[in-house]
Amino acid sequence: MSVEENKELVRGYVKAILVERDFSKFSHFTAPGFYIDRSAVPEAIKGENALHNQMDMLYGAFPDLDLQIVDMVAEGDKVVVRFAAPGTHTNTFAGIPGTGRKATWKGLVMYHVVDDKIVEAWANWDDWGLIEQLR
Repeated sequence: MSVEENKELVRGYVKAILVERDFSKFSHFTAPGFYIDRSAVPEAIKGENALHNQMDMLYGAFPDLDLQIVDMVAEGDKVVVRFAAPGTHTNTFAGIPGTGRKATWKGLVMYHVVDDKIVEAWANWDDWGLIEQLR
């Protein structure tokens, strides 16, 4: 795939899976064995069910979460996305009961694309910055 095709694949994945949470399309974008290595957690998010649970938890705490692609850069088989995700904290997140505060979670994720599928991702989200906004 070309760099532009890789970027388009990642855009489609973000929209369908992370924003619309249409997990029926998961295998359209990801390879078997797909995982996300999250810097803040000791274990990778492995597969559809783990990611689905993560997104349910996040949207449960921030029901109006607006996950946005701010920037996207790609080279070869890697695509890097800078995200901003504003939302209102209405339910428990990281042990903090809903505050009603608006907060913006920011992060960088690098996706690895092989044979028209995302095989893995490395995510670095500013969890501390988000938690500080909720206090």
